[in-house]
Amino acid sequence: MRLLSIALITLTISAMAYGQCTDTNSSGSGTTSCFCNANYYGTSTDAGGSGCQACAPGSSSQASNAVGTLASSCVCNDANASLTSNNSACQCNANYYGTPNSVSGGVSGCTQCGSGLTAPAGSTSNVCASSNATTSSKLLQIMVLLFLLTILI
Repeated sequence: MRLLSIALITLTISAMAYGQCTDTNSSGSGTTSCFCNANYYGTSTDAGGSGCQACAPGSSSQASNAVGTLASSCVCNDANASLTSNNSACQCNANYYGTPNSVSGGVSGCTQCGSGLTAPAGSTSNVCASSNATTSSKLLQIMVLLFLLTILI
């Protein structure tokens, strides 16, 4: 019995020393090859990094096979959305509005603006406006200028 206990303790110590990642959000075959799991980014604390961080809500990533994956490796689950500039949340793409669907493969929560209408990225309500508005105002300015010239001549 005593020999069995010593053997089990030796096996436990060996498992801790070899092939175990202590960063709970990583996996791999050893401390220097611990990579972030799916839905996480960064560098495992086992590989000398600050740890694997969770992707922003509504986004996901594949399991990493390299040290130092970027937050941009996380992709929004809604096909019509992308990460904000600071990678903290998903937002509807330009020319869409609404709230991105956080479920992968689900119906998009971002509605596309109608033909000829635009909206800035991140619009949560229907702020779609005519993209021809600036062209129309320039045409009006030219017409007024021509009218004034004909009066002067």
